[in-house]
Amino acid sequence: MTRARKAAQEAKVLLAPIPLYRQILRVHRNLPPAMRAMGDDYVKSEFHRHKDTDNPVHIIGFISQWQEYLETLQKQTAPRPQEESSAPVQDHLVRSFNTPKDGWGKRLENSLLEKMSDEQLGQIYELRTQIKKSVHGEDDQQEKK
Repeated sequence: MTRARKAAQEAKVLLAPIPLYRQILRVHRNLPPAMRAMGDDYVKSEFHRHKDTDNPVHIIGFISQWQEYLETLQKQTAPRPQEESSAPVQDHLVRSFNTPKDGWGKRLENSLLEKMSDEQLGQIYELRTQIKKSVHGEDDQQEKK
């Protein structure tokens, strides 16, 4: 990590949990419907699961990672310039179907994956599986048949 990036991270002001939670749910309105539903459920469960955490290191890590997620989605769901899209720039429903050039989200760094526990890797795998199902229009009923 470069010094400039490290300094920028240290200087970043973290949002309080409730405003962060609300902003994430607001930016999810700009996602395709299936992604929004899955994202809302995941965010709600994660914030609920961590609401009683009292370790400051865990709280800062949790908030900073979710804030980074929020910033990524804000960039990816921002209205596109008129040259790129004929859709009304303020219509979030129309914007929700404009997939970013590099896809949604971002790749996890190998160094981060190496630090994760087996449980965390399992959660990532499950999340990835659910995303693939929603993207390809599959559901549990089709798998059981």
